[in-house]
Amino acid sequence: MSLSDLKKSNKGKSTKKQFTVDEFIADAENYAKGAPEIVSGEKSQTLGLKEAIAAAKQFEVKQQAERRKAKSKPFRHATFTLSEQAIEQLQALAVDTNLAKSRIIRILIDELCSAEQQEKINKLLESDID
Repeated sequence: MSLSDLKKSNKGKSTKKQFTVDEFIADAENYAKGAPEIVSGEKSQTLGLKEAIAAAKQFEVKQQAERRKAKSKPFRHATFTLSEQAIEQLQALAVDTNLAKSRIIRILIDELCSAEQQEKINKLLESDID
């Protein structure tokens, strides 16, 4: 190998596609779908009507599955710090009512929120301000 072999050559150089920042950002959606037009350096193939419809249906099915998955988790895990007395009282309530502790807490929270809302409404109705 000689030094001339290491010299850069113009062979194989391709011209870079010129584009604006706005075009690049607009192509981000195509990139997310796996069919970029600007970033890949090569023109992506366009889909026929049947293929586009099939891809759209597949996308919709995937979206519905994600929505169902999100709806199937109505509760989130939470951690609270309670006194020993509160823990004992909660345990006694759970034994007496045969309800889960978390359900008892949800019921109590709902009752407190409802009572507060009723109190606010009563204060508004009793107000002397015109």
